[in-house]
Amino acid sequence: MIKKYLDYAGHFIEENKISGVIIALISFLFVFGVSFSDAYERFDLNLYDLSFSIKPSINEWDKLSFIDIDDNSTDTLGQFPWPRRLYGEGLRVMKEAGVSFAALDIMFPNSSPLEVLSDHYDRIESEAVEGKKLDAEEVKNAIMNNDRIFADGIREMGKVILSYNLGPEPVVENVRRAQSTERFQKALKIFQERSSVAVPAKNIEKYRTLEDLKTQSISYPIPELIETAHAFGFVNRDTDIDGAVRKVRLVQLFKGRLYFNLAMVMLLNTCGVDIKNVVVEPGKYLMLKNAFNPVTHETGDMRIPINKKGMIYVNWAGPGPREKSFRILPYYALMEYNTFVEGVYNFFDEQGGPETGLELSRNNGVIEKNIALYSKEKDAVKRKALYVKTEELRKANLKIKNSLADPIRDEIKRIQEALKEKPKNEKQLKSDLAHWQNELQAIELVLRVEKLRDNITITGLTATGTIDIGQTPTWNEYAMVGAYHNTINTILQRKFIRKSPVWVNYIIMLIFALLMGFTIQRQSARTSVITIVLSMVVINAALVLIFVYFNVWSDQVGINLALVLPSAAITSMKFMREENQKKFIKNAFARYLAPGVIDQIIEHPESLELGGEEREITIFFSDVAKFSTLSEKLTPPELVSLLNEYLSEMTDIILKWGGTIDKYEGDAVMAFFGAPHPFEDHALRACMASIEQKKRLREMQEQWRSEGRDELKVRMGMNTGRAVVGNMGSRTRMDYTAMGDSVNLASRLEGANKFYLTNAMVSQATYEAAKDSIEGRKLDIIRVVGKTEPILIYELLGKKGDLPPYMYDMLKHYYEGLEFFGDRQWKRARMSFKEALRIVKDDGPSLTYVKRCEEYMKKPPSKTWDGVYSFKSK
Repeated sequence: MIKKYLDYAGHFIEENKISGVIIALISFLFVFGVSFSDAYERFDLNLYDLSFSIKPSINEWDKLSFIDIDDNSTDTLGQFPWPRRLYGEGLRVMKEAGVSFAALDIMFPNSSPLEVLSDHYDRIESEAVEGKKLDAEEVKNAIMNNDRIFADGIREMGKVILSYNLGPEPVVENVRRAQSTERFQKALKIFQERSSVAVPAKNIEKYRTLEDLKTQSISYPIPELIETAHAFGFVNRDTDIDGAVRKVRLVQLFKGRLYFNLAMVMLLNTCGVDIKNVVVEPGKYLMLKNAFNPVTHETGDMRIPINKKGMIYVNWAGPGPREKSFRILPYYALMEYNTFVEGVYNFFDEQGGPETGLELSRNNGVIEKNIALYSKEKDAVKRKALYVKTEELRKANLKIKNSLADPIRDEIKRIQEALKEKPKNEKQLKSDLAHWQNELQAIELVLRVEKLRDNITITGLTATGTIDIGQTPTWNEYAMVGAYHNTINTILQRKFIRKSPVWVNYIIMLIFALLMGFTIQRQSARTSVITIVLSMVVINAALVLIFVYFNVWSDQVGINLALVLPSAAITSMKFMREENQKKFIKNAFARYLAPGVIDQIIEHPESLELGGEEREITIFFSDVAKFSTLSEKLTPPELVSLLNEYLSEMTDIILKWGGTIDKYEGDAVMAFFGAPHPFEDHALRACMASIEQKKRLREMQEQWRSEGRDELKVRMGMNTGRAVVGNMGSRTRMDYTAMGDSVNLASRLEGANKFYLTNAMVSQATYEAAKDSIEGRKLDIIRVVGKTEPILIYELLGKKGDLPPYMYDMLKHYYEGLEFFGDRQWKRARMSFKEALRIVKDDGPSLTYVKRCEEYMKKPPSKTWDGVYSFKSK
């Protein structure tokens, strides 16, 4: 039944001109169906990540800085969460350092408890015990309101963006009561004005795709912070089906208002765009009207491509936010800045001298002049030139200040070298080393803080136990605070990743499926495989290059399936069809009977009865080397033609010497000598037929080479022994054949040629029976697969006395090598075999023994070794 369907499929492919197109359409429909599955999406995302990992990182805008609440900061400032006054103090230092504006990826939904100052409390308690009248102002000062200090810091900084969360849980009752107070309601109006824009009721359906049905509430900052903050952005994270973050939602609809991501709000402030001047077109773009791009220094409408959910693919820069991605400053540096800054600048004044001060002053003057010119200049190219010059001067100033610490670095190096010698004043040197290292750290800390000038900062967490870890296309563990700077950088650098539309992907899939179906149908199975492999390599390389250099991502999974499925289906049918044709060739040749058998049937009709008799015969096997490779290379008609030509010549020779053709198995020939006609010299006849076949085959090979055709190389094996010969099979179909252990051995000897690189091998029984008329050489004592008893084998070289003189010289060295080999003198044996190879450089048995000697030199056989070589395969 299966064969019937395979034959039908083969005929359908070969005879129907549009069969390839039909299979391609079926394959496309299958791909279309599976494209909606989770497994398909996961595989597609894996290919996206693989392509992203080889994509060069985009440039990083050098004005984005990350204030890192890391382990060093928590070790220095105390366990997290911190008193909120620390955030206020940090914001004041940022203001002093010249930060443009600051964002905090930390939420403050609840008021912090009041903190009693111990020294004030002790003084008040002491006065109360003494009966003194308590001063109201002093009592007030004994209590620290961290929220108010934080709010004051926000107010002093001027531009601070706080974060909030759009939550899936409804507002609980106690929070609802707190939000119903008059102060909170006033703060809520401020929050909505600074964080969102109202959508007119008539346009609400236009933005419905921007709505997340899971969102039921907003986790607001406390009123004190809302009242002083400049803006607010949500920090919700969206992940793909595998949990990785590849996209960021820039805008979301909630209760009739559009709210914006923290990264989006930071971008608006960077580009000088009011929240009301944002145009949102779901599935198309999000546009910032009249926006200033600080990377290109151009002013104009800035379009950001978004999908229907308001998301943008992030073009991640650098290896990670805690390594080289954007500028990083530990939070504790802000807290220690004011402690060190005065002393550091006093050191600069002492170390630098008038010339250094003059150079710094001159640079500062040019910087101020450039800033003034920059604000007035309208031409983007000139603005950029002024910006670059200003940045170069700022870096020059920092370099000058940093170089003033070189004497300290030299002193540290000198002390470290001195400590290596274990001096007597080691304790003093270690104390001096610690002093100078602290001095250097203070200088470097001050300069790192001052690099924040004109920067946009975001404060986030990476300390152990606080870190917000996520997965990105290039990192399995990534501090997700880095997503905000990466989003801003993607937009400012204009390096948007665009996913080709779904309908475009399906059209590409359909085109490739049809193209491959049409092409593969007209090719051979072998050529089809090459076409499929080359097509996949070229197409995938093109898709990856398009993504790497043009940031366009296509549905790589679907396109590959569209390439492979129709191609594989058609090619598989072709291979099965060609395999059936090969079997047909074998069966056709197997039906030919030897003339001697036919004559015997005519003379003795009773021989048609099943049965046989045991007699001594010589069995002959031959096989074409690497026939499978040849059959794949040629078309079936070409293969049949070549085999017919070869088998005709070989058959004629076998029949000439009185042999009986038992069967043809494709390229293999089985024959025997001595039955049905009982020749006494059957061993010699088999050898003479083999020698003549070798000669005729060499002539045919020369002819094939001259015609540019493929050559056949043949291996032959012969054995003489007892076998049962006669009619074997059923009453309706029978073959005249030989069976027995001697037949199997002849077959093994044919295969054994490949181990010695020979083409005609005979057993000891055959050699002894014909040695007076043939030239042969001893090859080995072997134990073939399936037999336990060792046998002596020979290579059949030619007729007696018919070899060229150099062959006898070569055989002399060869037999010397065999003698040494049997005596376990591996080195001397190898030398003899190499001498044989100097005469006949491609002599197979000598090459085999050289290799075997080298193996035994490294690992000799056991002392009980009997010289027998056992084959592990046929």
